[in-house]
Amino acid sequence: MHKLLSIILLIIPVFLFAQEDIDTTKYRRIEIIHSNTLNVNNITGPEIKVLIGEVEFYHDSATMYCDSAYFNSKKNQFIAYSNIQIIKPSDIDTVQLYGDSLFYDGLSKMAKVRSSVILSKADMLLTTDSLDYDLNNDVGYYSNGGRTENGEDTLISNFGYYYSKKNELFFKENVKIINPDYTITSDTLMHNLKSKVSNFYGPTEIVSDSNYIYCENGWYNHDKDISQFNQNAFLESKETSIKGDSLFYDRKNGIGKAYRNVVIKDTVQDILLYGNEGYYFEKTERSMMTDRALFVQIYEGDSLFLHADTLRTQIDTSYANNDTITYRFIRAYNKVKLYSPSFQAKCDSLIYTMLDSVIQMYTLPVLWSEENQLTAKYIEMKMVNNEINQVDMTDSTLIVSQKDSIRFDQILGQTMIGYIADNELYQVDVGGETQTIYFIKDFDFLMGVNKVTSNSMIIYLKDNKVDKIWFYTQPKGIIYPPFALADTELYLPGFQWLDEFRPKSSKDVFIWKNETVETTENQNIETIIDENIENINNLNNNLND
Repeated sequence: MHKLLSIILLIIPVFLFAQEDIDTTKYRRIEIIHSNTLNVNNITGPEIKVLIGEVEFYHDSATMYCDSAYFNSKKNQFIAYSNIQIIKPSDIDTVQLYGDSLFYDGLSKMAKVRSSVILSKADMLLTTDSLDYDLNNDVGYYSNGGRTENGEDTLISNFGYYYSKKNELFFKENVKIINPDYTITSDTLMHNLKSKVSNFYGPTEIVSDSNYIYCENGWYNHDKDISQFNQNAFLESKETSIKGDSLFYDRKNGIGKAYRNVVIKDTVQDILLYGNEGYYFEKTERSMMTDRALFVQIYEGDSLFLHADTLRTQIDTSYANNDTITYRFIRAYNKVKLYSPSFQAKCDSLIYTMLDSVIQMYTLPVLWSEENQLTAKYIEMKMVNNEINQVDMTDSTLIVSQKDSIRFDQILGQTMIGYIADNELYQVDVGGETQTIYFIKDFDFLMGVNKVTSNSMIIYLKDNKVDKIWFYTQPKGIIYPPFALADTELYLPGFQWLDEFRPKSSKDVFIWKNETVETTENQNIETIIDENIENINNLNNNLND
C-alpha cells in the first residue's frame, strides 16, 4: 500500500510547482505539525517533501489535514490527497472544508478543494464538486454547480460565492431555493445566513400551494416569512391577483400590500381595482384600495367604473336549493362616483352585491339615466348585464328631466320604483304624498304646465317623456297657461339640477366638486353600511356575513 501511494505521488504533474522562486521570509511559512512518514522526493529535489499518514499542516490560524501530501517548502505550497479537512476559525464561527484533494498556496492563502467538497459553518452546509477558498479574505467560490443547506432552505445554483465574514452567499444562474412551503427561482440572489434574508436581482418566481409571486427585484425574510418585491411585482392567490410598483407580503398572516400603480384583479368575477395603495387578505379573500381607488367591472363594450376614497371587496356565500354560491360584494366609502355608458351616479357611500347585481347608495345619492335625474335619501339599483332594470328609492324621492333650458319635468314622492328597459325609464310607481309638474308641448311650442297631487300614482313614460298617469286616490290637478306661474312655482320641494356633477366619461369619476347641497346629520358611513348588511342577507336567502 505504501509503495502504491508513493507511485501515485510520483506521477503528480511537476508543473504545479514550476513557479519562480519566492522570498518566503516575507510570508508566514506553512508548518508541518504531524505526519507518520516524511521523505524527500529524489526526482523533484530536496525542497519537495512527501508526507504520508495522518498529515497535519498549520498556516496563519488555519489547520489542514489529509492522508498524504506533496509539500514544497521553498514555494510555500502543497498538494494533498484523501480525507481533506481545513479548519479556519473566524470571529463569528469556524469554517470547515472537506474534499478528496487540495492544492494550497501559502503566498495567496488560496485553497483549491476538489471532488466531493463540503463547506460547513454553524447550521450552513455547502456541497459542490469544486471550490476555491480564499483563507485570507474568507471567501469561497464555485463555478460548476453547488448546493447549500441552511435550516429548512436548500439553495442551488450554477455559480456561487460564500463570504464567511459577512455570513453571505451570492448565487448566480439557475438559482433555486427549496423550502417545504415554497420554491424560489431566480437569476441572481444574495442570501444572508444570519438574518436569513434573500435579496433578488433579476426575474424571480416564488411558487407555493397557496400562491404565485413574480418580481425582478426584492427580498425575502425566511425566518419571519415576510418579503418586499419591486419592479413588475405580482402576486396571484386563488382567483385574485395583485400587482404594483412595490409589493409587501406577509406569508404567515396572508397579507399583501402594494404601492403605486396597483391593480387587484378577480379573474372569476371579471373585476379590477386600481389605485396607489392596495391590500389583499388571503385568508378572508378581502381586498382594499385607496389613493385614486377605481373599481372596474368588465362587460363587453359596457364596463362599469366606480371611484371612491376607499374601496373594499370581500367574498361571501349564499345557500339555495342545497347549493353554495360564492360571490363578491363591494363597499365604497366617501365621494363615490359611478360611470357606465348606460347610467351614472354619485353618493357618499355604497354597497354593490354581485350575487344579484344590486347597488345600494347612501347619503345624498344621485342617479342619472339618459335624460332623467333621480335623487332620494336612499337609492337601490337592480341591474342585468350591467344595465339598470329597476330603481327603488326611499324618502324625499325626486325624478327630474330637463324639458328645455329653464323648464324641468318633476315627480316627487315618499317612495318610488322606477322600471328601465333599453336604458330608458318607462314606468314609475310613486307612493305616499306625490306631486308632479310636467310641461305640455306640441313639438317645441309650450301649451301649458300640468301640476298634479295624489296619494299614489303610476306614471308611464315614452321616449323619456310623460305619456300618461294613473292616479289612485284623491288626485288633484290643474293645467296652467304657459306663463301663468311664477318661477318659484315651477319647482317642487327639494329640486336641484345637478348635471354639472354628472360624470360624462370614466375619467370624470375622479372629479368631485364642492356641491352646495344640503347635508344630512353626521353619521358613521361604515356603521350605516354594516347595519344594512343584515338587510342584504335577508334579501339574498340569509347570506353569511
